[in-house]
Amino acid sequence: MLKEAMPEGPRVIIDATFSTMREREADDTGYGFLRDGAAVVGERKDYLARLQRRTSVQPAPFATWSAGGRLITPGLVECHTHLIFSGDRRTEFAELASGRNYSDLVWEGHGIFATVEATRAASEDELYSSALRRLRWFVSGGVTTIETKSGYGLDVDNELKMLRVARRLDEAGLARVKATLLAGHVYPSQIEPEDFIELICSELIPQAHAGKLCDFVEAYCEETIGFSLDDASTLLEAAYKRKIPTRISADHLSDSAGAALAPAFYAKAAAHLNYTDDVAIEALASARTTAILLPIAHLELGAKQRPPVDKLREAGVPIAISTGCNPGTAPTTNLLTAAHLSCALFGLSPLEAIQGITVGAAKALGLSGVVGELTPGANADFAIWDAEHPEDLIYWMGAPLCCSTWLSGSPVREFDSTQIPPINSVFLPTQEPITS
Repeated sequence: MLKEAMPEGPRVIIDATFSTMREREADDTGYGFLRDGAAVVGERKDYLARLQRRTSVQPAPFATWSAGGRLITPGLVECHTHLIFSGDRRTEFAELASGRNYSDLVWEGHGIFATVEATRAASEDELYSSALRRLRWFVSGGVTTIETKSGYGLDVDNELKMLRVARRLDEAGLARVKATLLAGHVYPSQIEPEDFIELICSELIPQAHAGKLCDFVEAYCEETIGFSLDDASTLLEAAYKRKIPTRISADHLSDSAGAALAPAFYAKAAAHLNYTDDVAIEALASARTTAILLPIAHLELGAKQRPPVDKLREAGVPIAISTGCNPGTAPTTNLLTAAHLSCALFGLSPLEAIQGITVGAAKALGLSGVVGELTPGANADFAIWDAEHPEDLIYWMGAPLCCSTWLSGSPVREFDSTQIPPINSVFLPTQEPITS
């Protein structure tokens, strides 16, 4: 059992400063502060029933936890990872640090291809065990919703194996896990590109869809090491025809024009975007596609061009931040470090960075109003922090500030370090009865 055993009925958290991150909150700071607040979790569905200021009218006999004056934010949302893989790429890290070109390493059999070989050789249970370890690291940092991809199988059996692992991670109860089919990652050497595209479209996508193994289909459109524009379009069209939500990674190492595909397939998100041009930015804006920025990969690769953040902002493109966790170009599970670097490297404000790992990341997953904000009816996912202000989470780069992570209204036992026992009652106003 991964979560604390909870008594029946509504639950209440008190003695906290809440940062709701609701976009329409009547709060000119943008953080949606509720000081000395109380959160009421619904009785049956583990949703957030109400947020209000704590008052002293009459006691209500609900199971109640004190946050001890700490800061509570929505559970963080990690919207772009490669959590499931086998092996490591320590040698590649040293090569990159010495100045080697990433594309050259890939075509020498390192990079993605090295991870494909190790992942194919691993059993489903082995992949699950290693991914679960990394998931625990994410959750210990306040993450309650996470996306992860296939893409290191590059054949039908191994891609489906990775997706099954993603579903098992979701069932583990540590976090909400969304699965993306990324067979369109790179072309495997064992099969001709046109035959691989046919395999994905005629076999892999139908099987993943029929088995309810994926929430999204994604293509990595990058002329140097990824899919061509035409092939990415073919793959996304196959998903779109089956009404599977789409995503795209594009313009990472060059201007592939891939981001401009977003409107045709109503892509939920587009990642990387270092070389995205003005035409593609307008396309992203028209489709309301969320731009996912990946500052850690940018740093690791010594990228010369950063994403056009100012133009994305001006066009009204929603922005999300992610670690991009993967064994090669982003070996980290610290989402707050990614948020810090989005400010230091890309020029985001601390508020934009916090939005990028809460409401912005929720948009990227099609979960607005469900996760990433504290609002009545949303999932009761919280992170409790030893911090006074949300900007502390960005300022203290990578500091272990998360003292408790709550999923569906219950503390995840392994990471509940508040060590504050529940109290028996809380004072709530009687004129607003609690409903569940």
